[in-house]
Amino acid sequence: MGRGLTFMHHRFWIAFIFVLMTVAGLSACEGGTSASSGEVIVPIVMCTPESPLVNIYRVAPQSWANSIFEFAFPPIPTPIPPALPPPVNEQQLLLARYAALQQLKKEAQRWSDTKVIKMEDSKEIRIVLTFISPELLQAVYLNETLKDRFLTYGFLDQLQGVLNSVAERNELLFLVTVTATNNNAYSNHHTIRIPIQEMVMHNAEKITIIHSHNDHNLEQVIDTSAGPVFGYLGYPLSLVSAEQCRWILDPKFNTNIVITVPFLEVDSANNNTAYFWTIPYAPLFDLNLPPDLPDFNMPAGFDTNLMTPLPLPPSDINQANYWQDFGRYIWGQVTLGNR
Repeated sequence: MGRGLTFMHHRFWIAFIFVLMTVAGLSACEGGTSASSGEVIVPIVMCTPESPLVNIYRVAPQSWANSIFEFAFPPIPTPIPPALPPPVNEQQLLLARYAALQQLKKEAQRWSDTKVIKMEDSKEIRIVLTFISPELLQAVYLNETLKDRFLTYGFLDQLQGVLNSVAERNELLFLVTVTATNNNAYSNHHTIRIPIQEMVMHNAEKITIIHSHNDHNLEQVIDTSAGPVFGYLGYPLSLVSAEQCRWILDPKFNTNIVITVPFLEVDSANNNTAYFWTIPYAPLFDLNLPPDLPDFNMPAGFDTNLMTPLPLPPSDINQANYWQDFGRYIWGQVTLGNR
């Protein structure tokens, strides 16, 4: 009898602990509220909202992309049966490639924000956060298409296919780039570590969102003498919060993309400084202005070797072609060019 009661007693406590742990786990999955900020930290429970606009990569191609492509390859009636591709006007193709490069430069600067950590020896560490927006992706694909001239018609369909393939990730993609300036053999080297798991997004509803994917190399201790470090972060498009499927960056309320990190470790010490990357996202209202016309005015003597992807980012932000070269570096990362 005593053994039976003891057995039942143990079973009761085992069951109770199991239920307690289950409730605690569910509570943790529902997220919590930060007492200091009042923001709700939402775990990664993805969902699919009713609005198709949530996935911002499922958009029609930009008009400038088609305008630049058709400047290089003017449309012709599709022959039946298909004939050989038409001859290419090399000068027009060159001007189109220049216009595409200027668009890439514009989009790279438009969708990036930079934070600078100044060291005592005048060295600077720069952390650039770039939103891989649909416009930036289109600029990359346009440059790649014109460089390799692997496509003379059907461009819009191919571009739409590229956007759709990225849309299937159901994520907002960002590129993190860490570089050091004033870096030479005689200067002191420094280390920096980004607490990448705490690099979170904040939206206008006071919801704090952790990323769903990140490149593991971003978690390493970065030695500034070893060259630049870069990798991707992916944040969910929508999450379950308060039993509702919420669009993280609804442009009706979110005019900026804000991503923060509470501190950095510089030379193995916590610098106790929070950093905010803010990228303009959507206007308060749409003026319906016509898009800027592509820039086909290539300067005399322009180095055509610059119309190629770069494997590494530029380090000197004061150089005249910094954002052009940064765009070329993004081009190289997105397409794995020069690999």
